[in-house]
Amino acid sequence: MDSPRYKSTIGFIDLLFNILLGFAFLFIIAFLLIKPEAKKEDFERRAEFVIVMEWNHEMPDDIDLYVQDPTGDIVSFRHPIVNFMHLDKDDLGYVNDIVYNANGKITKVNINREVVTIRGIIPGEYIINIHMYFKVGQEPVPVTIQIDKINPYSVVLRETIELKNKGDEVTVARFSVKSNGDVINVNKLPKKLVERWDKG
Repeated sequence: MDSPRYKSTIGFIDLLFNILLGFAFLFIIAFLLIKPEAKKEDFERRAEFVIVMEWNHEMPDDIDLYVQDPTGDIVSFRHPIVNFMHLDKDDLGYVNDIVYNANGKITKVNINREVVTIRGIIPGEYIINIHMYFKVGQEPVPVTIQIDKINPYSVVLRETIELKNKGDEVTVARFSVKSNGDVINVNKLPKKLVERWDKG
């Protein structure tokens, strides 16, 4: 019975193969569980606050968003990137909602929206103003502003304000941010931000 012809390594090879297969399966499971969390963390690092301004998507009026940070610097269409603040697009109403295709036909996306993202925290007061840069009709234009704190998520403010005339400027909100990101002292004390540029 000790003859080499009666000995087999097939069972041992099967055992090694099953162990290797088990490790590969565990690795795939671990990878799938880790990857979505990494994406979530990656997103959360990109913004601390998001300020969204919207008005009637069918209207040609041009309304601008101005945000001043605690250093006194202002982000707007004139300076779309200032410190940690980024304006994603200067929406001109109807003007930049249309694209002429290669065949001459028009593609239109009805959206009137400006968004400022604050990607880092500077402790102190932030001021958010809206300004009616260009107006066509006589009817007042309702403008909705929402300020979202991202980490952790909360709505700092959501409000609709009417702008009636070209040149109207309204302070929608002033709020202070602590170094840990906490929001305090939300108020609407008016402060002009636009005239600073127009007089320069």
